[in-house]
Amino acid sequence: MIFPLRVGRIQNIPTHKALELGKGVDGLYVDGVPELVTGELSKWAEFAGVEAIRIPAYWIHESGSQLVMGEKARDDEKVIYFCHGGAYVSLSSHPSSPTSETPRSIIAHTQSLCRSFAVEYRLTALGENPFPAQLLDALAGYSYLVNTVGFRPENIILVGDSAGANLALALTRYLISNSQAVKDLPSPPGGMVLLSPWCDLTGSHAVPGSSYYENISTDLISHVEIELASHIFAGPHGLEFLKNEYISPAYKDSGSRVGLFKDFPPAFISAGGVEILLDSIMTLRDRMVADMGADKVEALVTEDAFHAFMLATSFEPQRTQLLKAIANWVERL
Repeated sequence: MIFPLRVGRIQNIPTHKALELGKGVDGLYVDGVPELVTGELSKWAEFAGVEAIRIPAYWIHESGSQLVMGEKARDDEKVIYFCHGGAYVSLSSHPSSPTSETPRSIIAHTQSLCRSFAVEYRLTALGENPFPAQLLDALAGYSYLVNTVGFRPENIILVGDSAGANLALALTRYLISNSQAVKDLPSPPGGMVLLSPWCDLTGSHAVPGSSYYENISTDLISHVEIELASHIFAGPHGLEFLKNEYISPAYKDSGSRVGLFKDFPPAFISAGGVEILLDSIMTLRDRMVADMGADKVEALVTEDAFHAFMLATSFEPQRTQLLKAIANWVERL
C-alpha cells in the first residue's frame, strides 16, 4: 500500500523521531551499526548525507503469549523481521499502524511463529532521508535480532509488502554481497515473503499493453503516487540511479542480469492479478527462478486482487487463502 489516504487518513503517525509506547506496545531503541557499513553502501550514504542512527523498533507477540520483549531466542525459534510498505514516504512499523496486521495475521496462521520485529525506518521526503537511509536502519534491526536477541540468521524470515519488500530484497543483497568484506556481518536470512514487491522504481515496465496501464482502473495505487515517490527516494542520486540492483532488481533493461539472485534464500512471492505492478513482479519471479531454481521460489498470483491486498482485512476469502499459503510455505522451510 502506498499512501495513508488509501487506507484512511491517519493522524499522528509514529516516525523514527521518537519511540511511541503505550498500552500493549512493546518497543525499544536500536543503535545504528556503522561498523557494518562498507563499500558501495558507505559511499552512497556519504553522498546522500545520511548516517547510521539510533531508531525506534517494535515487537509484536502472538496473542496470549507470555514472552518478554527482547527475550533471548530459543535455538530453533523462527521470527518475522517485518518491513512495512508505503513507498518509503508513508505509514509506520508501529503496532497501531494498519501495516502491522500483516505480521500479526501471519503469526496467527503459522504454528512455528510467535513474534515479529520491525524497525521504524526513516521515511523519505523532499530533501530528507533518501536512499540508503532505510537500508542502514534495516541493517541495524537485523543485527539486533542476531547479535542481541540471539536469533540464528537461518531462522529469520524477512516479510515485506510493497516498498517493504523492496527493502527486504536490498538488505538480503547487502548481507550476501559483503559476507567476506565485513567482520561480524550476519549471514542472510532463512527465507523471504515478498508481498506485492515494488521491485522496479524506474518505470521500465510502463509500456503499452502492460499491467501498468491495463490495471490502472482496478488497482488502489496510481502512476502519480509511484513516480513521485520514486523521485523523492532517489534524492541527490538522480533518476538514473534507480536502475541500481539494490533499488530496481526487476529493471527491464536489455541485459539478462544473470546471477542477480545467486545465493538468495528461498522466497514466497505474492501478487494481485489486477495490480499495476504485476508485470514487474513477474519479472522479479522469473529472475529469481532462473538464478535460484524453481524449487526455491513460490509465487501466488491472486486473481481480482489489488496491490498489497493483505492490508484489506475484509478482502475474503482471498486474504485468508494467502495467509494459509504463507503458513504452509514457512512450515516447509
